Amino acid sequence: MKNLFLRLYLLLIVAFLGFGWSLDQFVDSFEADQNITSDLDIHKGTFFLLNKELTRLEEQQQDDYLTAISSSFGFPIGLSAVKPLNISQQQRQHLDDGGVVSVYDDNQASSWFYQQLSNSNKVIAIGPVRYEAKSSALWSIVFFVFIALVVFIWVWPIARGLRELTRAATAFGTGDFTVRAKMSSTAPLIELVERFNAMAQRIQRLVESHKELSHGVSHELRTPIARLRFAMEMVREVDEQALRVKYLDTMDTNIEELDGLVDELLVYARFDREEPNLDIANHDLAEVIADQLTRFQETESGLDIEFIPSPDLTIKIDRAAICRVVDNLVRNAVRYAESRITVSYEFVNDRVEVFIDDDGPGIPEQSRVELFKPFVRLDQSRDRKSGGIGLGLAIVKRLVELHHGTVWASENDNGGARFVVSLPL
Repeated sequence: MKNLFLRLYLLLIVAFLGFGWSLDQFVDSFEADQNITSDLDIHKGTFFLLNKELTRLEEQQQDDYLTAISSSFGFPIGLSAVKPLNISQQQRQHLDDGGVVSVYDDNQASSWFYQQLSNSNKVIAIGPVRYEAKSSALWSIVFFVFIALVVFIWVWPIARGLRELTRAATAFGTGDFTVRAKMSSTAPLIELVERFNAMAQRIQRLVESHKELSHGVSHELRTPIARLRFAMEMVREVDEQALRVKYLDTMDTNIEELDGLVDELLVYARFDREEPNLDIANHDLAEVIADQLTRFQETESGLDIEFIPSPDLTIKIDRAAICRVVDNLVRNAVRYAESRITVSYEFVNDRVEVFIDDDGPGIPEQSRVELFKPFVRLDQSRDRKSGGIGLGLAIVKRLVELHHGTVWASENDNGGARFVVSLPL
């Protein structure tokens, strides 16, 4: 609001000053042209002729002469004494010196002109001379029309931008969540347009996420629930203790799977509700990675999980978030690796890149981008065996983006999958 006011205020000030100066110049030039054919210059010649003619006449004949010629001039001409004239002392001195004195009355739109009659104490008086009073109405109209034009030029882009924003908001309100306001709006509306587009993008993401979560929950929870129901029925029917224990273990495994699914769903849903507040601090990246790998090295005895640390690196990160990134990526590698997983990192310009490699079948190039979308699983049969609902990599992508980093999938030298996390130093 403050910026909008200052813009309009400065524009009007500049417009007033510029137009006022231009108007003064025009009026001055107009009046200068008018003065060439009126006022003192033209009356000096009249006074010269009258003065020359009156000095040849007797005093009693002078009034009769002036009365006779007044009708020819179109304005009164007469003789008057100096004393009753309503003029200043300076003007009286000018009369004594033979000059012409003019007196104007703007209220009566009249003027009088005086000059001392030669060899006499009388004054030749011309007037009142009526003139057309200059009307300020025309200039007022021109002025206000000019101001209206200036305001219109300033307001028009804003009005057009508001119409465009209204159109986008109306379309968005009817359910077209892909509509965005044009960024070519005038400067005062740019911030409003950016906020609207950001809001629209967030709402679109929330709606899409809601649909994905609804579909994912209804689809992914059916399998463990069906297993639980089957195991429960079997527990009721079998009498052998070993089988009962087996089905109870199956139920426990499915409950753990359900717990993991719910946890991933809640984490992903939280990203759409709000932007997490990261606890950014200096941490040793090698220590963070090593702590996560230790758990997998203890539980995955059939895999060779190796960490190849570079020189110690202290980096500003949210430790819990990066731990989850490493955990999800290594967990994904465990699902598909045949015998070996390698984790390393290196410096690339002003960034650090973390590599998670496995010796599994790899990821088709055309599917590497889709892999980070929620509920995407490339090999359905393999995922049914290994578990997961396709949210782990989507969560990784969001956490890395919150650190202003990027993550992508590629292929390592052995043909297996390689996931790369690039973080700013």
